Amino acid sequence: MKTDRGVNLTAASYIAAIDMGSNSFHLLIGQVRHGAWRSCYKTERKVQLAAGNAGGFLQADPQMRALACLAEFKQILGGYDPMPLHIVATASLRGMANAESFCRQVQSLLGVMPEVVSGELEAELVYLGVGNEAGDGAQLVVDIGGGSTELAFGQGPRMARGRSVAVGCLSYLRYFPEGRLGRADFNAALGAARVEFERAAAELALPPGVAVVGCSGTLLAVEQVLIARRGHSAGIYRDDLRHLVADLQSFTRVESVFFAGLPEDRQSIFASGLAIVLALFEALNIDEMAVSERGLREGILERSVNAGVVSTASVEIKHKGE
Repeated sequence: MKTDRGVNLTAASYIAAIDMGSNSFHLLIGQVRHGAWRSCYKTERKVQLAAGNAGGFLQADPQMRALACLAEFKQILGGYDPMPLHIVATASLRGMANAESFCRQVQSLLGVMPEVVSGELEAELVYLGVGNEAGDGAQLVVDIGGGSTELAFGQGPRMARGRSVAVGCLSYLRYFPEGRLGRADFNAALGAARVEFERAAAELALPPGVAVVGCSGTLLAVEQVLIARRGHSAGIYRDDLRHLVADLQSFTRVESVFFAGLPEDRQSIFASGLAIVLALFEALNIDEMAVSERGLREGILERSVNAGVVSTASVEIKHKGE
């Protein structure tokens, strides 16, 4: 599988998905063969489309960053044959007063109108993207995003019950006013997230001891930091989280957080993300969590291939000037 720039594959039957998340945009291109697909290209960009949208409006600067990112994605897509392109927006656009006007700009750029999915459909797509990898047993799939967290419970490839919770690493920066990182700030975020997760867990009626699989940049970042600290062993464990939280107290600003294994573009939202992860573990009484690199964008392609969308209308995306 190739990642990032310089791809110019010519094999037939490609399909692509763009996930416009609150914090990051993801592009995934798959090659379809015999009713299934395999990943051949993926990349992501930090956009923070939801930054500063507390008033219910997308702000101008995040929109400009988003359109610049999508223009770059268009150049990448131009290296492939005409393909079905699916664009999904989540909590980044749900409830935004000017979401439609932004989506029209995206449509003008890429020729496809974004689908703004509900929280429950987002949970279903996340489960579809991760569930096929996770196995046939009962499982809870968790995606902690920039604006919301999706909890999807099921057995095998299909979700049985799902909930979207208004808890995200970008939106929860409000608990760290002006970037301040103190014990009281962290505990406020932790407590607020825990209340939301306890309510969602009660609604989902999860069986005891259910296997938990996480995905998303927040959980991958936490896992990478923990792996760097342990020197081995994948996954996230509650005791390790508590030790990491204790060490977080040595920082006084969210942007100054630094741990081995932590990507630079995750530093400013790591404290809020860590508070959310610990709240989830405590509220759902989770001792350990496996982490998957798959997620919503894989679910978009799974849904499309399963529905036979691959054989219908395609979108031709060309390089600028062609």
